[in-house]
Amino acid sequence: MPSNIHFNETEHLIVSKAEQYCAQNEQCRSAVRDKLYAWGADRELTERVITHLVENDFINESRYCRIYCNSKLHLQKWGRIKIGYQLRAKRIDNKIIEETLQTIDEETYLETLNNLAATKAKSLTESDPKKKEAKLVNFLTSHGFEINEIQSAIKNLSL
Repeated sequence: MPSNIHFNETEHLIVSKAEQYCAQNEQCRSAVRDKLYAWGADRELTERVITHLVENDFINESRYCRIYCNSKLHLQKWGRIKIGYQLRAKRIDNKIIEETLQTIDEETYLETLNNLAATKAKSLTESDPKKKEAKLVNFLTSHGFEINEIQSAIKNLSL
């Protein structure tokens, strides 16, 4: 469905630049909005450009969330809590965030947590098991994993 949004020649340059920006890497609305403001677009133009980009599928926040979620889980070893928090900071709709977090493969998620816990436990030099466990819990919660999942992962380790 063609957009009813019209741009003058100068505005069209900004639209083209925004389309290229979105085509290079998946982007969310807030990142594009910030970029448009940095390029000198006013509020009205920014909102028209974002509407155009959404209508033409240059911006798709569900798709962005899936990619972001998978990337942060696999590369940064982040848990659901931290991923959700960071997506909220990007002003993404909570419904989209929750739907995306529910699509995380549970087996992969727990494997990531268990591997991260085992690696960190090996690196801790603490001799007192309770202190070692506390440091491990703090580390894993800072990565955004849920406390019940953390406790299960720690039970599997011999501290």
